[in-house]
Formats: sequence, structure tokens, C-alpha cells
Amino acid sequence: MGDPFGKEDINTFKELLQSNVPAAVAKIKAYLEERDNIPLNIAITGEGGSGKSTFVNAFRGLDKKDKSDAAAPTGCVETTMEVKSYPHPNFPNVTLWDLPGIGTTNFPAAKYLERVGFERFDFFIIISADRFRENDGKLALEIQKMKKKFYFVRSKIDENMRAEEQIQREFNAEKTLSIIRENCVDGLLKLKIESPQVFLVSSFDLHLYDFHLLTKTLERELPAHKMRAMGDPFGKEDINTFKELLQSNVPAAVAKIKTYLEERDNIQLNIAITGEDGSGKSTFVNAFRGLHKKDKSDAAAPTGCVETTMEVKSYPHPNFPNVTLWDLPGIGTTNFPAAKYLEQVGFERFDFFIIISADRFRENDVKLALEIQKMKKKFYFVRSKIDQNMRDEEETQSEFNAEKTLSIIRENCVDGLLKHKIESPQVFLVSSFDLHLYDFHLLTKTLERELPEHKRDTLLLAMPNVHFEIICKKKEALKAKIKYLASLSALTAAVPVPWISFAVDIAILVEATNEYKHTFGLDSKSMENLALKSGVPLTDLRAVTTSKLSVNVINKELIMKLLVLSGFQVASLVAEEVSRLIPLIGIPVTMTLSFTRTYKALKDFLNMLAEDAERVFIKALGSNSSG
Repeated sequence: MGDPFGKEDINTFKELLQSNVPAAVAKIKAYLEERDNIPLNIAITGEGGSGKSTFVNAFRGLDKKDKSDAAAPTGCVETTMEVKSYPHPNFPNVTLWDLPGIGTTNFPAAKYLERVGFERFDFFIIISADRFRENDGKLALEIQKMKKKFYFVRSKIDENMRAEEQIQREFNAEKTLSIIRENCVDGLLKLKIESPQVFLVSSFDLHLYDFHLLTKTLERELPAHKMRAMGDPFGKEDINTFKELLQSNVPAAVAKIKTYLEERDNIQLNIAITGEDGSGKSTFVNAFRGLHKKDKSDAAAPTGCVETTMEVKSYPHPNFPNVTLWDLPGIGTTNFPAAKYLEQVGFERFDFFIIISADRFRENDVKLALEIQKMKKKFYFVRSKIDQNMRDEEETQSEFNAEKTLSIIRENCVDGLLKHKIESPQVFLVSSFDLHLYDFHLLTKTLERELPEHKRDTLLLAMPNVHFEIICKKKEALKAKIKYLASLSALTAAVPVPWISFAVDIAILVEATNEYKHTFGLDSKSMENLALKSGVPLTDLRAVTTSKLSVNVINKELIMKLLVLSGFQVASLVAEEVSRLIPLIGIPVTMTLSFTRTYKALKDFLNMLAEDAERVFIKALGSNSSG
């Protein structure tokens, strides 16, 4: 686990606490100080004008317009004239070094590593704004000789994507990114770089593209003690939150945090699924909620060849009951004529509508869309049963081309809607039996972008894991909640009753970790459904998980076992209880330790389950995943 305290150290602690409390406190303090001051030096290099300084600022959380002394200067001309260090604003032990462009007059390639002082750096990030050139290859080979790690970052991807979208008639974002990545890798292979890893990054939008993959790679390849320095356990906002806690009225602060968390977890989201009879609405409702197509339980919306939806029926998400999909009767049927449809289904309760068609969108679909638009609600067109269409086309076409066929289907739908006066219609091609294929992940991105901010996470957490990006975004959404849970832990630690804080912490960890497990679809029911849908045996899916959290029932006994394995957790807990004995400063110290301990445990458990979710995704769907 990389913790400095092993079993022998913990036994030493216990002995010291029984005989020499001051010595135990001193040792714990020394450990915590040493841990918090591990230096990490990251070199950012590449040719002049590649966007190194912009990346340095973005990595440290600075705004692109920041012109303070803390920011690395940026511009159209070469701005990095010397080796310059930029400490992280919240973690001064983490330093990014902005190196001059390799191959410039002052820093020729042949003497580059010697002049920049390569030995001080833990790893190098080599940046290029177009293609990696000969100097980049030479630099990588020299770094390799010095037994240092290096990573290639292809920058300014946002600019490339905008340019490509303007010139391509049929722009496909995933395909364009794949081409850029492949071109970079091919270029580096020609420069004799073995198995190069290239990460596509926009320094203005780090949450897009490959930055999260870069951080994962660093987590995996850095030594454990260095990774803790880079782990960024608390952002600036988290630190400010904790400082406020130390000065707050404890009961009032606890009540405020609990109210916020309850409201956040109970935000209602109501999604209407509608369209003409027989379009596959009920099947979509079941697939969205992670149910297998053969599920005939009361939880499943009934499906069949005849009209099965005879009334407005609500179907709560099995893991997120605040998210409800409403299976609406087919528009234009005898019981629900188009003219009175919205009134009869009670349109005002829905956040948005998904209008589904199995072939082409008809007059009734268009009428419905125009009426929804008048009511100032959002609507989205889904062309269903795409898997059937693709099989039919493959059997009848002598030279079948999947991309071209999908493009023709999409264009036909759009053209039909334009003829009916629908402005800029967005059509998503979906197979409810294979949500990971075709356009379902694009639909989720659109919904996320267009929903009110407070509803976005509610939708995201309920989404099935059909794309790597959804798993990553779920992780970020859950991570944002950690500071509030850690704050509850800290506030409980202010109560001068021995071990009560630990008992509360265990309850917090059990509840939060169960939420993580259900959100990532690692609970028993979700795994069983995934096995049925993917055709991969349940035992094979479980075999790829590595965390005990994934395969065992999460209860206080399991959480305590995992905490005991961590030297940091044991040392921190002991220090917390010892700190209660210190006059005046004891409670603030106890709160600080409790906050830190709970924050780290939640973050570690979240990472474990997110990584297992990715492994399960690859095993079940990865080989056939879109994008």
C-alpha cells in the first residue's frame, strides 16, 4: 500500500502510547509532516510554441487569463527563456518546471538535458501542438537512457477539433480524435520510440479528451510515496470549507451539511419516453435502467409486438429512485389522439422528452415536438432498433460499410424532420439491446450539457456504464461529495467523547461506499444483468475485479478490515484520540486528523471501485464499445 507505517511501526505506537504519550505524539507528527512534504518535480518540455506554459497553468488550476506572478507567461512568441519553477498554489511541495523549447538557439537539442538539469525531475511531459518532431524523439530517447519516465501530450486539441468540424462534411468527433492519436503514435514509432503513449489534451478544457487518462497513467507508474504528493487530496475550495468548519457552530454546521446532502441526493428527475406505438419505447425504458431485455418482473416495463403501454406508467430507477422514466402510450392511438396527447399525459411533470421512432419520424412525432417546444421543454429524437437495420443492410448490400450506412440513416431522419419545420434537429441512433454501440453516449453528453446544472449529476449517476467517459464523470461527481462527508466526520470529532468519531466515520464510509458500488453497477443485481446482456459469464466479470469492496457485502466489518491494512489510517486514528488529551489545541487537531483520514479513505475506496468498473466494462463491452 506504500504506507510508511508497517505492522512493526504500529506495534511500536501501541507500546509508546502505553508508556510514553508525548513520544507517540511526536512520532505521529513527524510522520504526517514528512508525508505532507514529499517533493514532486514535473518537467514540462517540448518545442517552442507548443503550449507548455499554458499547460503548466492549467495543471495548477489557474485561469487562462491569469497574468499574476504565479502564472507562467504565455503568448504567440516564445515566452519561456529559462528553466522556471512554478509551485502548486495549494501544495508547494509539488512543482511544475516550465522548460525552454528544445531546439531553440539558447537550448540546442544536443545539450538540452544537461542545461535544464534533468536529474532534479521525477518525470517529463513532452508537449507538441501538431506532430512530434525529431527533437522530441531525441529527447525521449535521452530521457530513457537516464531511466526517467516521459509522457507525450498532443496539445491544443480543442483548436484542431473546431477546425476539423468546419471543413468536414460529416464530422465525427471520436473518429477525428482517433486519427490524430494514430498519426502521433505512427510518427513516434518512426522515430524509434517503443510503445509510445500519447494523450490528447486541451489546456483550456482539461475535463475533455485524455487528461484523465494521463493522470491515471501517472497514478499507476509513479512510486506510491510520490503519488501521494500528486494526489491533490484537497482543492482550494475544500481547504476553505475546512477552515470555516474550525470556526463554526458545530450543531448548526452538521445540520447544514446534512440538509445539503439530503437535498442533493433527492433531486427529482422525470424523463418522458414517447413516440408512436411499436417504436420500442418500453424496451428503451428498461435498457436505460439497466434491466435485461428478458426481465419480466414487476420492475420492468412490459414489451411485445402489440401495444403494451396502455396508460402513463412511471418506472423508478432501481438504484436511484429519484430518477423516474415515464413510459407514455403511443401518440396517435385511439385512447391518446395526437391533438390532446400532451394534456392527457400531464406534460408539466416532465423535465424533458425523448421521442422514439423505429423507422422514420412521422407527422404525429413532429406535432408533438412542436407542442413540447411551445411549452418550453426540451425534446430529443431517438431512432431505435438500429441493430436490426444494420443486420438487414449487411445482408442486402454487396459492399457493406457500417459508417456510411449509419450516416445515411441519420441524414434521412434529419431531412424528414427539416421538411416538417423542425429547426436543427438532433437525431441519435440507438439500439436498446446494445446501448454501448452507436449514439447513446452522444445522447448522454447532450443531455448533460443541456440540463440545468443541479439536475446533471442526478442524470449522470443513473446512467448505465456504456462508455469510459461516463465512468470517469461518475467518479468526478462522487468525488465532489467527499469534502462534505469528511466535514461531517470532522464536526463529530469536535464532540469530546472518545471513539465516537470513529463510530460515525465507519457509518459514513459504509453508506458512501455502497453508493459508489451501486453507481458503478458493481452490486449483485447490476452485475447479473450485465452478464445476461453481454453474454459474459458472471464469474468472468467478477474475476477481473481486484477490490474486496466489489465482491463482498459492504458493512462495518469489511470497512474496518480495510482501514486496519492502512498504516496511515491506524496512525491517524491513534493520533486523533491522543490529541483529545492536549489542552486548548486538542480539538482543532482532532478535527483536522478526522477530516483528513475520512477524506483519504473515501477517495481510496472511490478509486478502487472506479477502476474495477472500468475492468468490468472492458471485459463485458470493451471490444465492441463505440468510441
